[in-house]
Amino acid sequence: MPRAGQRRRRTSSHRAEELASGRRRAAAAKGVLAACGASAFVVAMVFARHSYAGHPKEPVSALAASPRFVRIVRRNLLQAGVVAPAEAPPGAATAVS
Repeated sequence: MPRAGQRRRRTSSHRAEELASGRRRAAAAKGVLAACGASAFVVAMVFARHSYAGHPKEPVSALAASPRFVRIVRRNLLQAGVVAPAEAPPGAATAVS
């Protein structure tokens, strides 16, 4: 049994086994990381295609008020005098010199 602070000497075959095991774990971790990255990319791509406003999923409908609402608003504004025919600008005046 080795004393405190001393290491047991490892054989070269044992060291080679540890290195091979570490390489296998590293390769597995790289594979898992690549799979997670690829799946995150695919999910983001699907989400972007689904929610992108430039590609409507339904036919476009006009954004207009109902004719009844427009008629009522016009009538109310005309009664209040808010909407009136446009007035002509004042005529050109020349100054007396």
